Amino acid sequence: MTEIAVKPAEELRWDVPRATSINRIADLAEVRRYIDAIDFGPLKYRLTQGRDMLGSEWSPARADYFERLYKNWLYLRRRYEGELLPPHIDIDEFWHGHILDTHAYFVHCDRIFGYYLHHLPYFGRRGPAGRTNISTAWQQTQDRYHAEFGEYIYDFME
Repeated sequence: MTEIAVKPAEELRWDVPRATSINRIADLAEVRRYIDAIDFGPLKYRLTQGRDMLGSEWSPARADYFERLYKNWLYLRRRYEGELLPPHIDIDEFWHGHILDTHAYFVHCDRIFGYYLHHLPYFGRRGPAGRTNISTAWQQTQDRYHAEFGEYIYDFME
């Protein structure tokens, strides 16, 4: 296993592909409108179903809450491309559901980013330095989220 070093936030980055799709939306305001228009109704329905239906047993209010946060997080990922901005665990679960709708996810990534936004499932899981790095990156997510939306990301309370 590769040695992991503790890094400051400005060094916690990922490579943005040099070549992007011609379908990438250039204007950030238009990106925001595109993201806001994505219909996550089927995904939210699945998340509210029981485990026997491959759902997560979320309440409709929880699904609505994390849809808003996920859309905001997608926007941050585009606005601050290259920065590692790990999502809240429930935003991550919403993201997993989006990824599983492979056709829609591919089209959305093509328009928002101009490339496929990969998931990094092992970030922060490689020892103490990795945990420090993900903690630093999470604080960066919170800082960016607060600066952009005037609030922090919180757990959902029923």
